[in-house]
Amino acid sequence: MKPLIHGATPFCLVLTFCILIIPKTFACTIVSAIAKNGQVWNANNEDGPFGVANFINVYPKTSQNKYGYYTLTYFSSRFGQTGSIQGGTNEAGLTFDFNAIDAVNTSEVSSKKSFPKGDNAILTHILGTMDSVEEVIAFFETYWFENGFTGAQMHVADAEGNFAMISPSGIERALQGQPLVSTNFDLCGKEDGTSCWRYPIAQTMLEQEEVGFETMEEILQKTAQKNGATMYSNIQNLTTGELWFFSKHDPGNIVTITIKALLLKGQQSYSFSDLDAIHKSQETTNFQEPSPASLSKEAQQKFEGTYANWYFGSITVTYQEVGLTARFPDGFETVLIPSETDTFFIPNQGVILTFGRDANTEKKTLSLSENGFWSFTAWEKDVRK
Repeated sequence: MKPLIHGATPFCLVLTFCILIIPKTFACTIVSAIAKNGQVWNANNEDGPFGVANFINVYPKTSQNKYGYYTLTYFSSRFGQTGSIQGGTNEAGLTFDFNAIDAVNTSEVSSKKSFPKGDNAILTHILGTMDSVEEVIAFFETYWFENGFTGAQMHVADAEGNFAMISPSGIERALQGQPLVSTNFDLCGKEDGTSCWRYPIAQTMLEQEEVGFETMEEILQKTAQKNGATMYSNIQNLTTGELWFFSKHDPGNIVTITIKALLLKGQQSYSFSDLDAIHKSQETTNFQEPSPASLSKEAQQKFEGTYANWYFGSITVTYQEVGLTARFPDGFETVLIPSETDTFFIPNQGVILTFGRDANTEKKTLSLSENGFWSFTAWEKDVRK
């Protein structure tokens, strides 16, 4: 068993279920195209379950980075630190996003080097230092993720109108001037794109309609999941720096801004559940940790069990010698400090855990939240007898 961690590791690092392990059931549609006036457009639908926190994380230029950028993530701390990156764009007009694909078993990447700064630094390194598709391709011709990236492909575009796909199966450049559409099939592995209903819709629209905001918006609308499970959408004009963000948590909620204006607001995270916050000033507040409470062993033991969220995975809660503990899907384990009879917190992380019961199913529930910024609920798993 791993040692218990008492606040030494940021909790958001525990939640790094990034593109390296996206389940194949997660879908998205990514489109890049050049308008008649030469402007370069890019759009993306991100699909998945509700109740998972989705954010726009803004990182202005620093002495270590040539470019400021933003990332699109699942789970992130309030002021844009870490989080599981699904896509991103920098001020030079370089952008990428990912499609989940079936796992690719290939020896092609085994000869490549591990990035010296580690897997977690690769995507931010690309956004912070590169401005062209060719630079990204050159990087992946040398380096590869040490762990994972076998079940995803990277769609990359730049402001000069260069588009490419990068996957474990290889690298494919789009022909100069031609659009690039990717969904959940291995384009580099020559899988049949017509097997995905969204792919021909996007391709046909790009062939028949003039490229611009209206066309990109219509493509996103027509390729969104019919059950409403498209979490968010984004469109960017890589030539002008204009950005549009859509929240599918609140249909019709759209916010527009330029990347220059976004970066001037400083390092922040904006929730897709509250896009209006982009145009409001945000105050930095320090999380006030609750006061510990005394709770008997018996009172804590009633919360033991395994709680599951189909996206996040299972959290196992047990009572040990040190007290009630929670073990997360990646093996991270920590002591939970009681603050009320049904409420606990993770020391130094701003994370609150509340135990309850689902009125409809009568199952025990475990809800987690970070300082009111994101939250999700897991339900107790049935115990097989």
